[in-house]
Amino acid sequence: MQDSEFINKLKCNDPLAQKQLYDRYAAALLSVCRLYIKDAHFAEDALLKAFYKIFTHIQQYKPQQKLYAWMRRITVNECIDFLRSKQQKLIYSDWNDNYDTIDDSALDEATYQEAQIQAFINQLPEGSRMVFNLYVFEDYTHKQIAQTLGISEGTSKSQLAYAKKMLKKYVER
Repeated sequence: MQDSEFINKLKCNDPLAQKQLYDRYAAALLSVCRLYIKDAHFAEDALLKAFYKIFTHIQQYKPQQKLYAWMRRITVNECIDFLRSKQQKLIYSDWNDNYDTIDDSALDEATYQEAQIQAFINQLPEGSRMVFNLYVFEDYTHKQIAQTLGISEGTSKSQLAYAKKMLKKYVER
């Protein structure tokens, strides 16, 4: 779907091209929103705001980029902005245990359907969930997470470990 003619139509604000883009990617990007935002209505709001930004900033899209990756980045940033506006500061749990001791094998070996995994992720405290999603699904480094969320790298690492520990407990139940 990423041909230059289609992108040019998007850059010219062609409503049909915009609808086609929305129809093709809305479900996938809504799933991204749901990773960050528990409430389905707020996730849908964030998705709509993300598409607004996609359509209004399409001129900044470079043909050498993957279109979905570019749109996903905008969507993730919109979710982070939403969470920041909802709560001025994310609340990170006080868990400080050694983050190097977490065994990922239980998480890797578990086979759950997407809805079950999403339900487990939604049970995480908001700060831990944000770090987990950025690290696991967006491939952010701890340094990038720290910069994005305004926390230390150590906090990012401990929150990831805490999220893994909690998910492991959920999976083992």
